[in-house]
Amino acid sequence: MEITHQQPQKNRLTLYIFIAMALGIIAGYFIHENATPEFISNFSPKIKLLATIFLRMVQMIIAPIVFATLVVGIAKLGDLKTVGRVGGKAMLWFISASLISLLLGLLLVNITQPGVGMNLTNTDAEGVKDLVNKTVVFL
Repeated sequence: MEITHQQPQKNRLTLYIFIAMALGIIAGYFIHENATPEFISNFSPKIKLLATIFLRMVQMIIAPIVFATLVVGIAKLGDLKTVGRVGGKAMLWFISASLISLLLGLLLVNITQPGVGMNLTNTDAEGVKDLVNKTVVFL
């Protein structure tokens, strides 16, 4: 009896992602350079809607994936003592990483001072309304 080994198919998803990113950059540059102001004012709300739909779909997928990963991970550990030890280490890593990122962010903001010297007198009123509405819905 002969055992044959099949070659696994190469996963080309990374290649497809890079190709899509390059095409997106090219399309964005082409639209930016060649579009009329009328086209841009009509195109902007449509592309914003597409971005909002994409972000909401990602948010909808992430929570179940994280929950399922945690449940499967805890189920595979088996022993309650092991679960507690792993959970404690995970909390310690989470708190440590959060504090380090917070301190690093505060340090970099104080050093680089982003936004200093910006003139915000001509702010986009529609963008501000959208932000306020999202904040009210969130709260």
